[in-house]
Amino acid sequence: MKCIEIGAHKTGPQNYIFGYGSLIEDESRKRTTPSARDAWPCVALGVRRGWWARGASSGLTTTYLGALDDPAAECNGVIYAVSEEELAATDHRESAGYRRCRIERSKLRMLDGRREPPEGVFWAYINSFPPEKIPDNLPSPQFPMVQSYVDICINGCLEVEGKYPSAAGFAELFVATTEAWSQYWVNDRVYPRRPFIFCPMASKIDAVLHRAEKTRELVWEVEIEPAGWEDRKPVKPTGRVAAPLTKLRAAWERGG
Repeated sequence: MKCIEIGAHKTGPQNYIFGYGSLIEDESRKRTTPSARDAWPCVALGVRRGWWARGASSGLTTTYLGALDDPAAECNGVIYAVSEEELAATDHRESAGYRRCRIERSKLRMLDGRREPPEGVFWAYINSFPPEKIPDNLPSPQFPMVQSYVDICINGCLEVEGKYPSAAGFAELFVATTEAWSQYWVNDRVYPRRPFIFCPMASKIDAVLHRAEKTRELVWEVEIEPAGWEDRKPVKPTGRVAAPLTKLRAAWERGG
């Protein structure tokens, strides 16, 4: 990938951002780019997504989604058009630990029914460390994954499924093409025993996580942050049968 320093801009063709985490969700995306009402689902070839983007080291900390340049990888997300001002605003939002890197148009496979993406220049925010540094940036007791962020990402995927019938199974594909799901995962939902009050899609988000192969076991371990991780109390019931894979997830696993 060709990368540039955050904040470098020049006038030219229409710019698009490939959002692969919180930028998938409408509300989260529009905090930075209010005009980005429309976002189109796709798969980006050469982008490796995982839980290895640590937040600031002051105060309570967390691990977010990051991405690396990897020709052998792919992940799903959305593309949306931005102005020069909106691109600058997104640069500021993603300035901690990321570079803005160009994705070749030919590396995008659309999931909205179109045969090819629109004309333009496509960007993704890629972590600034090399792949060999992944182990130093994974979730840990000090930098856990948090459910509120997982909710934003999965909710965005469910929004995509609601808008685009051709993207059925988008949420499970998101889980399948995300690496480093971890036992260090905290339930920080407001009113975690009644999450639907502040997260109306909580039950559907949980259903995705219980179906997906990478998370179906881990999700039973997610609880309010314990005083010590060895004190966790698993709540997984016995006798559960995994739901079948969706068509989109099954197709991805076959390589189609």
